[in-house]
Amino acid sequence: MGRVTTPTLCALVLLLLLVAAPAGTAAPRRRAPAKCPPAHSRVIAADAQAQVYSTVEGEVYGCAYGTKRSYFLGLVPNCGSSGCSDVKREVLAGPTVAYEETSIGGVSSRESEWRVVVRDLRTGRVLHRVPTGTPSPPNPSFVGDGFAAAIVVKSDGAVAWIVQNGVDPSEYEVQAVDKTGGRLLAASADIDPSSLALAGSIVYWTQAGKPFSASLN
Repeated sequence: MGRVTTPTLCALVLLLLLVAAPAGTAAPRRRAPAKCPPAHSRVIAADAQAQVYSTVEGEVYGCAYGTKRSYFLGLVPNCGSSGCSDVKREVLAGPTVAYEETSIGGVSSRESEWRVVVRDLRTGRVLHRVPTGTPSPPNPSFVGDGFAAAIVVKSDGAVAWIVQNGVDPSEYEVQAVDKTGGRLLAASADIDPSSLALAGSIVYWTQAGKPFSASLN
């Protein structure tokens, strides 16, 4: 019988240890975290699943943790002679973001747009992109009915907001879009624009000092 060398013996012992070790002892593979947000960015909104941030160039992005991509949402408030274009009022519900998208005409254009946008930051898919309201009387140069004063959103994309319309004196409207479609929940100069809140599937606001609510399906 041939002599077993030391290197050969070590190799046999290692093989026996590997065979005897239970399968559950293998070292887990670590998943590299997504870069959300990148360095030198400013966090605008964040929760346990996603984040919205702006870059030093003034661009606004959103990303869901654990994914490899950020999605461009728009620009931080920026105005010039050609008008204003921006996104703001960003709110998150898990990986779902809602925000206002605004484009205001400058000296050479009277066209203006105010929209509420809802996106899934896992895929970048736009779930809703709707005007903030309907101008009264109708104005062909306007899409939407003014700035959103507050926005709330559910993780399934249902969204509600308060818009300050162009009526003089100013009137506020509570608008919503969900599985049942878009609808006006309330309209009054007595609505408190800072009172909008969401608890589960119920949206709340204050009107004439009294609490009001509606379902958000």
